[in-house]
Amino acid sequence: MAAERRAEDAAWAALTRELDLWAEAGRAADLWWRDDDAAAVVPALEQLLDLSAHSGVPLALAVIPGLMSADLGACLGGRDAVAVLQHGWRHVNHAHGGEGAWELGDHRPLEQVAKDLTSGYRRLGDTFGARFLPVLAPPWNRIAASVTRGLPDLGFIGLSTFGARERPEPIPGLIQVNAHCDPVKWKQGRRFAGTARALDELIGHLAARRRAAADPDEPTGLVTHHIALDPAAWAFVAELLRRSKAHPAARWLSARDVFRR
Repeated sequence: MAAERRAEDAAWAALTRELDLWAEAGRAADLWWRDDDAAAVVPALEQLLDLSAHSGVPLALAVIPGLMSADLGACLGGRDAVAVLQHGWRHVNHAHGGEGAWELGDHRPLEQVAKDLTSGYRRLGDTFGARFLPVLAPPWNRIAASVTRGLPDLGFIGLSTFGARERPEPIPGLIQVNAHCDPVKWKQGRRFAGTARALDELIGHLAARRRAAADPDEPTGLVTHHIALDPAAWAFVAELLRRSKAHPAARWLSARDVFRR
């Protein structure tokens, strides 16, 4: 237990050192927060919204439009720091075994995929109005190149997956800003990955940006899944928000800032 605590303390100290380097360079370490799989008003969603409000950190909530409950719009009423992104259509895997999970792959006719995305786009716009940003966060962070190419024609201005982006615009008119830190270990019981591992992802992207080994202008993203967070993961996210907010070099951006909307 003592060794685990020392490892956690070392990881938080490493984050502070990285942010100190940004401060010494006179630069702001831009961050943003995306949460996926929103569909129903459940206690975990309410906990998420309260954490955003209490910490003062803006939240981009990726909503599954085809599964969205009727009361979700009212739940977000008055939450000015929460923007809504589109999380696919129904979060259904259309891939075959061994390919990983894909809703927005090339396993179906492109016209059907576009129809689903358009249906979701309209439902979110009708429900959330100006709170909805036309940004697509694909389920499982996977999207076929053929689908990506058609996003501007469907009205999307942004795309968000996982990992350092290759370029700011994968195609003209579409801004890509990804997430880079996921505190959940998905393949081993869907549990907290641990402070050291989660911060290693976050610090790794921050350091790569600072050294220009990754796009220095891509904000570093935290992605959570409120329905999958165990108590240890909730505690980690709250501590990350608290510590980073207290550091002068860290700057949490809203989704509107990130996607220039």
